[in-house]
Amino acid sequence: MSASKIKAVIDTQIFLRAAINLNSLPAKIVFDLRANYQLVISEATLVEVRDVLNRPKIRAKFPHLTDTIVERIMGVLSAADMVKPTEVESASRDPKDDIFLACAKAAEAQYIVSEDNDLLVLNPYEGIQIVNALQFLDVLQRPSKEE
Repeated sequence: MSASKIKAVIDTQIFLRAAINLNSLPAKIVFDLRANYQLVISEATLVEVRDVLNRPKIRAKFPHLTDTIVERIMGVLSAADMVKPTEVESASRDPKDDIFLACAKAAEAQYIVSEDNDLLVLNPYEGIQIVNALQFLDVLQRPSKEE
């Protein structure tokens, strides 16, 4: 991994949107541009994404969300850097979102990518930029600058 590669935590909603629509902006970030940043996950974020993608209610609502697509997402996650946050502080209005904050903090990530207003309202969080998919795409497409 390149030392200058951006570290990012991606929340469940982005993975779900990528899985539901392979032509969407989240899918472009998750699948097409994944070489442009280092994805970081924790055991808690991995469990959350796996759980949501396999919920019967979600599978019923989106019948084109197949096992093959879920396996593709899980493949992306298996290639990510795994971190072990020592603690999960209560910071978000939605306590379920705290796992993404803890993961980003433990990884010293520069970005959390989310469409969740409970996370976006915290931007920045302890020096971590919390951006939506379009903003993250902009970051990934910027010409790289010497730091």
